[in-house]
Amino acid sequence: MAVYQSGIDVSRYQGSINWSRVAAAGKQFAIVRLGSSNSKGLYIDPYFLQNVNGAHTAGLRVGAYYYTYARSQAEVARELDIFLDALEGLQLEYPVFVDVEAERLTSLSSTQLTGLVRYAMDILYQRKWYAGWYSYTNFINTYLNASELRDYPLWVADYRSRLGYQGSYTMWQYSGSGTCDGVSGAVDLDYSYTDFLPAIQAGGFNNYGQSGPDMIPVSGYTLSVFGTQTEYFYTANVNDIVGYLPLGQYPVTQISSGSYAGYNWVIFRYNGGEYWTPLLDDRNRLETAG
Repeated sequence: MAVYQSGIDVSRYQGSINWSRVAAAGKQFAIVRLGSSNSKGLYIDPYFLQNVNGAHTAGLRVGAYYYTYARSQAEVARELDIFLDALEGLQLEYPVFVDVEAERLTSLSSTQLTGLVRYAMDILYQRKWYAGWYSYTNFINTYLNASELRDYPLWVADYRSRLGYQGSYTMWQYSGSGTCDGVSGAVDLDYSYTDFLPAIQAGGFNNYGQSGPDMIPVSGYTLSVFGTQTEYFYTANVNDIVGYLPLGQYPVTQISSGSYAGYNWVIFRYNGGEYWTPLLDDRNRLETAG
């Protein structure tokens, strides 16, 4: 199969990433860890939103994955209660993958485990997230009935020189110890053989059915820009960048009623037009005009 795009997948273990350098190195997409569980329970990866927004700003397409330990439908639902909240308002161009490889799952029958993976993906689809699954070749062959999941996109890990998995797949994680400019230390490397975005957009998945945040008209507010790296946008989409705002004060016409894509947004007037920018504590703030 022909490679559509080359990318990486990342989590908190990569720390802070220079996404502009990742893009300059030729990477076109990133799959970002959404969350997992530890001895203290479920958690959202502390770098999740930073990585999603950083990758988007650098022009990469983005997807997400979460590492599942769920051994029952109730546990699947508890995981997704947490993880779906963290996805609120984000637009993703790649699927949300259920990462099924944990050792604690291997005592389940293949029928049970396959059913749980399908159950998780079905919930994601019902909530309008384009879902897929991830695992490695030996785990799939030993513990899962892959034929029952053939209607869902598979991202398969196999670190041999040639992919040894014999079933259908849409992405290949071909290294778990690669390097990429902009990332400190080892990073997973991936190929995608599929352009997911047309199907995502056509189905209204991944917030592509949502045009933006709910906005409230206001008067008497200004946007005070004090950071030189304040970007502004044509829409509430970090891929629709116009440029950087000069330091100064700008009249605000609308504010978002809540968070969208991880930010609170304002619409403001500048040079005869109206533009969008997120409120960021280290760059700008909303003030009452006086």
